[in-house]
Amino acid sequence: MQIKLNIQKIIPFLLMAFFSMHASMDFTAVDIQIASYALLALMLIGGFFLFYKIIREKTIAKHDLIFFLFVTIIAISSFIHGTDAKNWLYVSIDILLIRLAFYFYNSQIKYLILGLAFGFNIGLFAQLHQLITQPQMWLVPEAEKEITTYILGGNYNQMGLRILIALVVNFLCLKISKAFYFLLIPSILACVSIPVMVGSMTAATCIILFLLLCLIPSAYFRRTSVKILFFFIALFQILVCFSGKGIEHNEFAVWFVEDVLDKDITFTYRTHMWDSALRIIAESPLLGYGFPDKDWYLAHMTSFAIGPHNILLATLIYGGIIAFAIYLFLLMRSLINVASVHNFHGDCLLAAISISCLMMLMEVYPIPLVFCILTLADYYPQLNAQLTPQDES
Repeated sequence: MQIKLNIQKIIPFLLMAFFSMHASMDFTAVDIQIASYALLALMLIGGFFLFYKIIREKTIAKHDLIFFLFVTIIAISSFIHGTDAKNWLYVSIDILLIRLAFYFYNSQIKYLILGLAFGFNIGLFAQLHQLITQPQMWLVPEAEKEITTYILGGNYNQMGLRILIALVVNFLCLKISKAFYFLLIPSILACVSIPVMVGSMTAATCIILFLLLCLIPSAYFRRTSVKILFFFIALFQILVCFSGKGIEHNEFAVWFVEDVLDKDITFTYRTHMWDSALRIIAESPLLGYGFPDKDWYLAHMTSFAIGPHNILLATLIYGGIIAFAIYLFLLMRSLINVASVHNFHGDCLLAAISISCLMMLMEVYPIPLVFCILTLADYYPQLNAQLTPQDES
């Protein structure tokens, strides 16, 4: 009985440790390709294990069927349009791994959280170690850098969401034990230092904003601030991102961007990327184009950069209006679930989702990471209910 009980704790921990390390770390940055293949293999084994549990137990949560529909729509579109169906298969397994792990081990959620904390913190501190031991990665001008590939996501622009999730799971670990303050404090320092060192001011600003939202002492003002931020994000998405280069002809939008936000009207050529994305979306609005690779983006969109640099436009490219509607539904469902619990850690998760949406106005992060933070919000009511005052000692 004791062995069986321990297995019920070890398996969810390992599943989430494999997921978080695979989703957050790029071992090609340090020339350890074997580690990358090993993590991919462990992730696939974990995914097949959970699929086996579905077949054996003949059960699955109704809301997880929506995730299956999301990955299936994009897979079908990938096959139809000849885009990167193979890599989308790996992405799909990552997505379903975290969803099914939380479903089958929902009575052991704290071990799932501990597994996520283990993996994301390894990535976080490995990145800090890389920067400390190789100062040429951040002390020299960008044009003179010889090494530009980072452990935490490859490109420095991809660090933001990984750092945010690492911070969030460390906050959630405080519900398990106050001893995790010994991990939280150095992780906060690392989460702020890393984007500053590599020059990602967007990530640094967003991480500091997240911490400031969490530090608001009044629960009412904390939630009100998050609501205001969501309103700003929606306004920006509609007035700016969905306008593309057309923003330059909208007097109100020009005033909003240049005078209120004090930003370049093109947002470092992002308006060109958004405009290019809107034009290609209009040619296949229902199913999109599947999961594009770099060559597809260069052939079909602007060459200023790779991809649309906006999560909603990316979703429309991947799976058209159908995938877009599913994503919005899943986002709203997660927000409603976490908002149903009125406490500090729930408010931190709400703040984290708002900050992730803010960052994804300008960037596209891997979908498994996006769904990771939504899954944490989905299951937060159960995590909160499981952690009695005795557990929180």
